[in-house]
Amino acid sequence: MAPSTRTADTRTLSGVLVGLAVLGLALSVANVPGSPLRSWNLELFTIFVFPLVISLVAYVRFAESVAWWEVALLAVWGGLSVAVTAFVGFLATMGTPGGYPGVAVELVRNIAMFLAATLGLGIPYGLAGKYRREHPRRTVVSAVLALVVLFTLFNAVAVVTT
Repeated sequence: MAPSTRTADTRTLSGVLVGLAVLGLALSVANVPGSPLRSWNLELFTIFVFPLVISLVAYVRFAESVAWWEVALLAVWGGLSVAVTAFVGFLATMGTPGGYPGVAVELVRNIAMFLAATLGLGIPYGLAGKYRREHPRRTVVSAVLALVVLFTLFNAVAVVTT
């Protein structure tokens, strides 16, 4: 049995979750054209990496105790989920005609993609943490379904906003 550690106070982790979500939205807003923070790296970080961090914090928040290898495995699975989703999203939207849609549309698209990725990974990972002790099979199913939920939400937003 792997050593487990007691998670931090749930109130503290809830605050961290809210703070990370607000920071992700703020980074999406700060990445509009004309901003000194404008960067493709910031946009990719905000849309793909930040939701993964939020989902891992959600797992730790809802699990009573966690083993380090569980979080590492979820991080790898989430990274693979994000990679597959981004690749298929690129293929789904690469043939769309048109030019630059404008600042407002880009802002709405970035916020919608951030929220889709955050909810697509965060909800299944949070449920996996909640069911960790009582229903281990539900935990595995929830974590595996994170790919499906992320894929569906993210690509729906990508196709609709393109």
